[in-house]
Amino acid sequence: MSDLPSQHTVDSAGGTSTGFRLRPRIWVGLVAVAFYVFLAGWVGQYLGELAPEGDSLADFALGHFIPLPIGIGAALLFLHLSRWQRAVWTSPSVIGERRRWWMLAIPVLFLIQIVIGLSTENWQSKLPSTVMIVLAGTLLVGIGEELYLRGILRVSVLERHGEFAALLITSIVFGLAHTVKFLFEGLPVGLVLFQIVFLAMDGALFYGALRATGTLWVPIVLHALNDFQLYLHAGTDGGAPAPEFGNDPITIGSELILMALSVALVISTIRNDLRRRKERRDQAPSI
Repeated sequence: MSDLPSQHTVDSAGGTSTGFRLRPRIWVGLVAVAFYVFLAGWVGQYLGELAPEGDSLADFALGHFIPLPIGIGAALLFLHLSRWQRAVWTSPSVIGERRRWWMLAIPVLFLIQIVIGLSTENWQSKLPSTVMIVLAGTLLVGIGEELYLRGILRVSVLERHGEFAALLITSIVFGLAHTVKFLFEGLPVGLVLFQIVFLAMDGALFYGALRATGTLWVPIVLHALNDFQLYLHAGTDGGAPAPEFGNDPITIGSELILMALSVALVISTIRNDLRRRKERRDQAPSI
């Protein structure tokens, strides 16, 4: 059972208290994510194709401003009916765990990398209306994807499994959700696997930002701003921009540090799970 006082909270090592109207299960989280991927990916792609040929901004708007609010609204309704709100929107912060304060570097470095990317953008070539539309669209992406992945799916996994399982499953599903369509488009399997690994690392960092700060709003903002800079750089073609490596020493250095932090996060979650299991064994009454 959770060692947290809240009635509606899943703790960072698995286990829940009594307060959910719907008991979390992994299949619930996976079905929810599949529903969102269908809306954001397939429906969004179809709606984007209704835009006038060559109008990439209309393609982006149709593919984002119709399906994503529906998906977000469905998630919020689900949270209300299931009473998962607090468990989804919050998590125990590492601020109370001195051995894990280093995780606070994840959101800080992620934000620095985003600021560097935005500072190198050619803003004079961007229309203010285009910037605002892309910013609003990517904010919807950040809210939607984090609600379903680091929110609903994470809570679903933590009901019966530890933090490492939640980190691993949410990160892999995050990568798969963005690359399934690449297989249908005939891209080489090696390239698709690379994209999955790269995006899974981003997913792990978003998870780390949540655990570091204790609120889902931090990965939401980081996710939105990260996609915002990628879309501005790649152009608004309606589809999700592919991740790419920076080409300046500061960006490359921050990317390497973030990669190292993602590995450290995996090790830390494994050690935390082992420590929690040992504590539960020690506290169990002897027969």
